[in-house]
Amino acid sequence: MNKINLDASALISLDELGRDKSKLIRLSYPVPDQNYASTILQSLCELGVDAICLEPFMGKGFRNVVLAGIWRGELVATKIRRIDSVVKDTIREATIHRMANEVGVGPRLLGNCGPVILMELIEGEDLSSWLLKITDEEVEEAREVISDLLSQCFSLDRAGIDHDELSDASKHVLRRGRNVVILDFGSAKITLKPSNLTSIISYLFYGPVRRVVVDILDMEKPSIEDLRQYKSNITLERFEEIYHHIIGRRLVG
Repeated sequence: MNKINLDASALISLDELGRDKSKLIRLSYPVPDQNYASTILQSLCELGVDAICLEPFMGKGFRNVVLAGIWRGELVATKIRRIDSVVKDTIREATIHRMANEVGVGPRLLGNCGPVILMELIEGEDLSSWLLKITDEEVEEAREVISDLLSQCFSLDRAGIDHDELSDASKHVLRRGRNVVILDFGSAKITLKPSNLTSIISYLFYGPVRRVVVDILDMEKPSIEDLRQYKSNITLERFEEIYHHIIGRRLVG
């Protein structure tokens, strides 16, 4: 998400939420439900959250809303299942998110309980928006950002995690300095055939940023045969060949 400007007066302690039912019920979105709001409050308490900001939403999707909160003195993201979400529990998503963290991918997971996931709050700009307006002075930085994105996708592939939504990186990848943060493991799955790298290559060379990637960053699309071989056997050697083809230099580190 973009730069966060949070008014301290907008923060509401969980004690106050528990006393004020008109505020508490706003935790249940999009349909107000006192019982579900109470379940969310209990989960926030068990996670050790001290306060939460009911508005504005930091993010809103089909399954969740994301609110800013305070946890151990740190500004964090609280991802809360919508009441109309088919799956209310967060165990599966949190498990995969934790696995992604173990290979250096995703916001730092702080915990989960019931319909709530607690994580590091990321300040950044969505990758597509940034790439579409880069200046000549930012070209080398953009190449470093894409280099990091390719490496993170390979890390997920090697761990057997398929994010499943990276063909539209504008919704799930934030640029932070010369690095990226891959968000939202709600649709992710464990599989023997992950496709993170091939999905992100499709985004880079066929999506809305194609002109920037090809004409300004001077990157070349890998061959179909190289991608096919990579998908059939995900190895560092095959990733390095694809990386070298796109970036134009060998992988370092």
